[in-house]
Amino acid sequence: MRRWSMAGLQILTSIVLFWGVTHAALSKYQQKDHAVRDACRAERAKLTPQQQKQLQCGTPEISLVSRAMVKPGETVDVVINGKFPAGTSFVFQSDSVEVLKESSNANAYRATVKAASGGGPRTVSISALTPLCCKSVYLSHALTITGNYAWDFQAANGWKVKAQPLPSNSSRGPDLLYSLEFFRGSEAAPFAKRKATLYPAEADSTSFSFSISNEDESSMNVQQQLEDLTKQLQNPNLSEADRDKLMKKMQDLMTQMTKNIQDPGYIKKLQAQQAEFGCQGIHVNLQNGTVTGNLNCSEKAGRSIALTGAMKQLP
Repeated sequence: MRRWSMAGLQILTSIVLFWGVTHAALSKYQQKDHAVRDACRAERAKLTPQQQKQLQCGTPEISLVSRAMVKPGETVDVVINGKFPAGTSFVFQSDSVEVLKESSNANAYRATVKAASGGGPRTVSISALTPLCCKSVYLSHALTITGNYAWDFQAANGWKVKAQPLPSNSSRGPDLLYSLEFFRGSEAAPFAKRKATLYPAEADSTSFSFSISNEDESSMNVQQQLEDLTKQLQNPNLSEADRDKLMKKMQDLMTQMTKNIQDPGYIKKLQAQQAEFGCQGIHVNLQNGTVTGNLNCSEKAGRSIALTGAMKQLP
C-alpha cells in the first residue's frame, strides 16, 4: 500500500512539475489567453445541463477596424467596431504591447496601448473571447509596430545588401516599405536598387521577410515622380496655371511609361535583368540583433543564397 502511495505521489509530483515548466514557457499574452479560456470553461461548468442547453451563444463579430501604427516606446489608440456580447475579453497576441486602458460595449472595443522599446518591427493581432460560450474571433494585423530600422546583409556569394526604411505614407496603409541597394564585393556604387515591403511574422516571432519589387531603378524613379506630382496636385491653393503644368508633366510621364512597356528592346532589357538578378525575397531570423537567413534570386544568381547581418534602430 505504501509502495502504491509513493508511486502515486511521484506521478503527481511529475505532473505538477510538468505543468509548471509548461506554464513558465508560455509568454505573458499566452498566459492571459489561457487564463481567459480556463475561466470561461470554469464558469460554463458551473451551469446545470439544462442551463447549458438553454444557453444562447452569440459569436463576436468584427466589422471595421482602423489598423493602427505605433513606434517603439510610444502609445496609440486602437478602435475595433463589431458585435461583442457583454463580458467579451480581448487579448493582444504579443508581449510587445502593454494595454494601458481599455473599454468595450456591444458595438466597439477601445484600447490605449504602449509599444515596448526595441525588438524590431512587428505586427500584432488581437483575439476576442465571449464568456460562458467561449466563442472567439481573431483579427490579424490589428496593430503594426514600426520605426526606423536599418538592415545590413552579407551574402555568401559576395554581395552586400543594405535596406533603409522609406518614409511612412498614410495612403499606403501600414506597409513597412524599404529601399534596397545591392553591392558587389567592395564596390562603392550599388549595381541594383529595388523597393521592398517588410513582413514581420505574427506575435513575437523573430522571423522577417522582405518581398522585393521587380521594378528597376528607372521604373522606381518614374513611380516616385508620379507620387510627388499627385501630392502637389492635392494642394487646394494651387493656381490653374500651375495645375495645368503639373498635369502636363504627369501625362508626359505616363506616355513614356506606355512607350517603355510597348518597346521590345525595353522588355528584353527587363528580361535580361531578371535572368541575371531576379531577386524576389529575403527571409531572415533575428536574434539579439544578429541576422541569419537567405536571399532568393534567379537561377544564375542563386535560388537560395545564405545571408548573415545585423539590424539596428536609427535615431
